[in-house]
Amino acid sequence: MTSLANIKKFLKRHKIDACLISKNNQFLNEITSQSENFLLKVTKFTGSLGYALIYQKKQFLYVDGRYHQQAKIQSKKFIIKDIFELKKDLSKFSKNKKKLLIDPSTFSYNFLETHKLVNLFFFTLLKNKKRNETISNLSKNFCGDEIQKKIKKVNLKINLKKNESFFITSPENIGWLGNIRTLKNKYNKNLNCVAILEKNKFYIFTDHKITSKIKHIIFKDKNDLEFYLSKYKKVYADKNYTNLYYVNKFIKKKINIRFIEDPIDYYKSIKNSTEISNIKIAHIFDGIAYIKFLFWLKNNNLKKICEIDCQNKIEFFKRQNKFYLGPSFETIAATEKNASIIHYNPKDYKITYLKKNHLLLFDSGSHYMFGTTDMTRTISLGQQSFFRKKIYTLVLKSHIAVSTAKVNSKTTGKVIDRLARKKLFELGYNYNHGTGHGVGYISNVHENYPSLSKFSDKKLYPNQVTSNEPGFYKKNDFGIRLENLIYLNHYRKFEDLTLVPFENSMIIKSMLNKKEKKWINNYHDNLYEKIHKFLNDNERKFLRYCCLKID
Repeated sequence: MTSLANIKKFLKRHKIDACLISKNNQFLNEITSQSENFLLKVTKFTGSLGYALIYQKKQFLYVDGRYHQQAKIQSKKFIIKDIFELKKDLSKFSKNKKKLLIDPSTFSYNFLETHKLVNLFFFTLLKNKKRNETISNLSKNFCGDEIQKKIKKVNLKINLKKNESFFITSPENIGWLGNIRTLKNKYNKNLNCVAILEKNKFYIFTDHKITSKIKHIIFKDKNDLEFYLSKYKKVYADKNYTNLYYVNKFIKKKINIRFIEDPIDYYKSIKNSTEISNIKIAHIFDGIAYIKFLFWLKNNNLKKICEIDCQNKIEFFKRQNKFYLGPSFETIAATEKNASIIHYNPKDYKITYLKKNHLLLFDSGSHYMFGTTDMTRTISLGQQSFFRKKIYTLVLKSHIAVSTAKVNSKTTGKVIDRLARKKLFELGYNYNHGTGHGVGYISNVHENYPSLSKFSDKKLYPNQVTSNEPGFYKKNDFGIRLENLIYLNHYRKFEDLTLVPFENSMIIKSMLNKKEKKWINNYHDNLYEKIHKFLNDNERKFLRYCCLKID
């Protein structure tokens, strides 16, 4: 079952109508290794979200707006459809009593309910690999709150009784609760595991051999999980994170399961004062690396620099910092028409060299011992047309509109998203992705809360960190995105965390009002003050030029 042809042979042999594949592993992680990403093996699609529906004679790949163009390039054997069409297409299976083949460990129970899937046939795609795993226990200087305090907070919310437990299946939520990380992992710093929280005990179950001992956590082999779960009269779980394989086990063992919303999603989204202070330090580190990268880029022969060189160079500068733990995602370095592919990765395409008077979209993030970063800038490599400058200025105005937004106790992500798009809407423009996503703390760069999108009805709370990333993409021409990380302070005002200059040569001053000019000048003054002392003389002069005031 490792190829499209083999899947179709299997379907025909067993008289099954279709096979549905996700990119998930059994932990439903956003970032999965290539060995676990069966969707990648079958479709060649490298994006972070997608589903393949394979019939005996045709096949479809469902992706969201970020990936329409990319999927058409990478998955030529598949008919590309918008992800919102998946529910309608899957509904035909239940209506017509068609048979559907899936791996139950790679789909959440919520997905099953939402799409009303019945008449399912199960198969196993993934085999677990055992290895020794070193766990890092974050000290109070880095995590702010000790594990006992966090456990008490979760217990109070769920109100666990004797003979009851909370089955936690989100690795990042387990990492937050236990103050643990696997710092050697690429991109995602969480241990692949599940956990059981009792009133007074916290168990973590994993396939890996744990070589660390951590107070207040009992590590167990994953093979022991069923025995422990069968002990309880009632088990709480979140259907968004619990895969269908586990739910089937509950039903088979007649375990009383009650679905709730995992309260850790909310708790971990609100960073404590230690985390906020540390995240600010992480952004100083990132700002230093980026200025060094930008200085290198603007003072070298572009004809000898390709997009992959840009990926490697930013990594080189970041690694000069002893607290650097690695990238929080694969750096996007996309020039000209490549930048219109929203989540472009140059390693997936033919080598493209930079050229004078081109644009470069550069999206890069980091994990430091002090926190996680994510920022995007669109860099001008020379002269640009009036239209491109106009779009850049509009995107910057949208960015400023978010940063200066008035937020009250009832403001939702949907309200901020609408505010961000307003300037672009007025001229008939838009972008096919959300305005902002929550950001983890030495964890997953994308976190559930908060979300700045047209779908988000969740309110915003002080000390939540989110991205602010409006954009514009003209197919086969160019793409512009400007992204900072921001957090909501206790006065309910957004504060910028990212310390990276905007491209002043791309800004049409006459399109800005006084408030916007003042915001840009204050932003540049602040970042210069915090970054310049860590640069050499030439880099410092360069940064001063990048931060010249707009009058």
